Amino acid sequence: MLVEDESTGVRNDENDPYVFVDKAWIQEEPEDIQEEEEAGDPYVGMEFKSIDDAFNFYNMYGGKKGFSVRRQSRNSSKKGVTAVLFVCSKEGLSKRQKHEHKELGSSSKLPTPQKDQGSSRTNCKAYIRLKLVNEVIRQVTKFHDVHNHEFAPNTSSKRRRLRSLRFMTSNDEKIILDLNAQNVGPSKIMEYLSIQHGGKNNVSFTTKDVSNLIARDNAKLIGRDVETTLIYFQKKKEEDPEFFYAVDADEDGFLKHIFWVDGRARRAYLEFGDVVTFDTTYNTNKYSMPLAPFVGVNHHRQSIFFGMALLRSEGTSNFSWLFETWLKAMYDKHPLAIITDQDTAMKSAIKIVFPNTIHRCCKWHIMRNARENLATLYRLNPTLQPELELIVNCSKTVLEFENNWAAMIEKYKLKDNNHLKNMYEKRVEWGPAYFRGIFFADMSTTQRSESVNALFKMWVNAHTSIYKFVMKIDSMIETIWQSEDDEDLKTMDKVPTLWSMYEFEKDAREVYTRNVFKKFKELLYKSTRGGVIEKETHVLYEVNLKGGSRNCMESYVVSVNERGGRETERQNDGAKNLTEKLKLKSISA
Repeated sequence: MLVEDESTGVRNDENDPYVFVDKAWIQEEPEDIQEEEEAGDPYVGMEFKSIDDAFNFYNMYGGKKGFSVRRQSRNSSKKGVTAVLFVCSKEGLSKRQKHEHKELGSSSKLPTPQKDQGSSRTNCKAYIRLKLVNEVIRQVTKFHDVHNHEFAPNTSSKRRRLRSLRFMTSNDEKIILDLNAQNVGPSKIMEYLSIQHGGKNNVSFTTKDVSNLIARDNAKLIGRDVETTLIYFQKKKEEDPEFFYAVDADEDGFLKHIFWVDGRARRAYLEFGDVVTFDTTYNTNKYSMPLAPFVGVNHHRQSIFFGMALLRSEGTSNFSWLFETWLKAMYDKHPLAIITDQDTAMKSAIKIVFPNTIHRCCKWHIMRNARENLATLYRLNPTLQPELELIVNCSKTVLEFENNWAAMIEKYKLKDNNHLKNMYEKRVEWGPAYFRGIFFADMSTTQRSESVNALFKMWVNAHTSIYKFVMKIDSMIETIWQSEDDEDLKTMDKVPTLWSMYEFEKDAREVYTRNVFKKFKELLYKSTRGGVIEKETHVLYEVNLKGGSRNCMESYVVSVNERGGRETERQNDGAKNLTEKLKLKSISA
């Protein structure tokens, strides 16, 4: 706290030993630091042309001896600063130390044991005082050089870390802020700067100083965060005419929601917008406004973003505003299918805005919630979790899923488990068996949801302001577009190898991109895993598929009728009594 005496004009820093009154401790490297070995000892009568020159000299002197210094007070008049006092940083006592000198029963507040970090103060009396001799010259009038504490070890690496000797150049600050804008943390920034400076011992500041600089830079946005964001959007619009953004405010003019999407994403949606996932579970900014990304998949099977939103609240009207705004940005093209979490308000808004779109709840969220709510059961029954996942992932038909689920409930005596009851009651919203035959572009997989979740965690955090958040998200999106460009080039430049001699595989190689063709080859290879046993000549066959995805064991019985059609019966080895006849008409044997 800075306290000014009305009679003398002296300002004293009572609490913080590291606050400099005239300028921040982070400063340009003083010229004297390069001439440290030439600086002598202070003496009464010594003169300086400025207060900064005097402080830098005393600071270098302290560095040589092994103590840190700080500006303690100054006297001011109409002529300006007439006197200054520089002291050893261990001058005075901390609040706790002062309390220890008071009588018992004092009611003064103390830091809690958890927050108390000790004190570096020793009530050292070393100081140097200067006064104004004329308009230019400052002269040393008092110099006390007796300390009551040990000095820092005489090594450059340790003495450079003394508080008053730590500094950042303007170039250091620029590098730190540029790296932070790319989501590089303080520790990684320090590692980079250590290499640039030729070793950690040559860096004249600490990781904490880096964090403080970033915090001060973020503090500049206080009170004008949204305004700065909108200015940024306007500039983006000038650079990209197809860039789209919208802001929703409440009755008092306060921000409710923000949506934005770049021109490339809008064009990509026209090509790849059949299936979209929408999720609001990412709380990644200091205002706790959930991030709501619209995610799709491109021709390289990569996740891409069809727009981003920040929401202050998540009611049906709020989602309706966002979906209508997004639809406007996407040229009023409705997706064929949309995957979301199980939010009730979101479901209602989807029915209003996307009445003809197939709505599916994300299986990844369903199974994650199951792990959280059934954790105790999983520990008591080690086979329950893999069996549940097998039923969910490997049931090919609705009847098979429901029969297997019933068998599981009976086996583990879980009839009264509320969470499993709720999962089953809502099974038509998320169960894969209920969506067989519907194109989801591989968007419903657990791996894709987890990868998107990890991507956001890597780029943004809960302390990010809106403006910095938008900047980092746009940097992330630029990286994604670059990845797409790289894959375009690889597809053009490299010809994938063939797995078989089939002509249709050659045709597929000509049509598909590199990554899609890779998936095609995997499926072609898996098609050979079946073993066929002829039960009745030209009439009845048993087909066993081994080594399928998720360790699903599949067995089918195929019968051929006289008309040339066939009838397939799927058998499940895990529940032999569960079968379903799937009549495949008009398909020749």
